[in-house]
Amino acid sequence: MTTISLFKFDEIISKSQVVKLLDGRRENGFTFRAKESRFREDEVEIDVWFEENIENGLSRLFPDDASEIVQYLKENGKEKIIRKIYCFLDARKRTLEIYRGYDAITEAVKQKLEKILSAKFYNYSLTSEQLAKIVKNYSSELKQAMFKYIHGLWYSIIRGRHLENNEKYSSYLQAKPDSLRMISVIPKIKYMSREYMVTINGDKGTIKMADGYFKWKPRFEIKQIVDIITTFA
Repeated sequence: MTTISLFKFDEIISKSQVVKLLDGRRENGFTFRAKESRFREDEVEIDVWFEENIENGLSRLFPDDASEIVQYLKENGKEKIIRKIYCFLDARKRTLEIYRGYDAITEAVKQKLEKILSAKFYNYSLTSEQLAKIVKNYSSELKQAMFKYIHGLWYSIIRGRHLENNEKYSSYLQAKPDSLRMISVIPKIKYMSREYMVTINGDKGTIKMADGYFKWKPRFEIKQIVDIITTFA
């Protein structure tokens, strides 16, 4: 599954400035590499390298076999593994994509980038109305919707096929228009192969893409999904 934490910023930063400040920079266990993007004119590709505890890193990669692998590596003197995070900063659209779910490491990377670039990055949160517009205008099917505090429940999730035509989905929106906080849709984009489901979290500003077959998604497709979300900037 490909997961992206999406941020926005207000400062004016040129891509040449970003590359100059970041490329080869080391910050408390984090190493940065930066270059002009191959995918978009105003974009910078940023690679972030960091050390991670071997148990934490391998348990995510090999959930069933991690313990045996960890034991073997520790016996051979390995306590840490090197991890890489892909990031993309668009100087024109003023967005930052960190290819990782929103967690402590993502927050640490964000804070390092804020310090180095003298900028403030904010979660790209979406309102209930904006999520509903994505469902209506930019998706071919709504497969899951999460509502917050409706009918006495703190969270209420509905799943199914073509929920955009579902009476419960419509009634929830009518009962509390600001309650929709997460959607899983089949987006209307140009695919390089097959369609898949994309989950957008309006509170965290995260995007999750998975179809059960391929873990990684082409940058060509990811850019289109990000562009849909940034339509509401």
